[in-house]
Amino acid sequence: MDENMNEEEIVEEENESPAEECGAEAEDLSARIEELEERLEASAAECEKNLARAKDLNTMYVRLQADFDNYKKRTSEQMKKERSEGVADVMEKIIPLADVIDKAMSMIADENVKQGVAMVARELENTMSAFGVSEIKALGKPFDPSFHEAILRVPSDKEESGTVIEVFRKGYIMGDKVLRHSVVKVAE
Repeated sequence: MDENMNEEEIVEEENESPAEECGAEAEDLSARIEELEERLEASAAECEKNLARAKDLNTMYVRLQADFDNYKKRTSEQMKKERSEGVADVMEKIIPLADVIDKAMSMIADENVKQGVAMVARELENTMSAFGVSEIKALGKPFDPSFHEAILRVPSDKEESGTVIEVFRKGYIMGDKVLRHSVVKVAE
């Protein structure tokens, strides 16, 4: 009989077990759902935090990029300015050479030698021109203290008052910078 009883007990246990198991499973599932909801909320909060951090990093990146672009522009402009100033310094040292060549041209009697010196003068003028240096045209122009230095004022019936009538020393300009003023005689 014990064997029969055991079977009945087993049957009864099997009959009661599913209900109890369902209740236990429901509790486990509820606990699992709560745990998952908590994890979801924590993940959402972390996601919001990461999104805010990403926005901050993006803003920093945009600012750094703008700062870097400004830095490149500034350094490029500074390099151009320094190069221009360097060229101007060198050209200021070369200009007296042009004066010496012009003086030599006026003193040479031999035409062959004069042609050779004229070639050197043209080459020097081409080199200066390549660096943006040009002669200030003064003869016959109105006197302008920005470009000319008057050392004589003479009365003139032929020229209008304030007109340059003679150039003693050529002046040179590079862009908008006067490297050397023209030394001139002006009509009164």
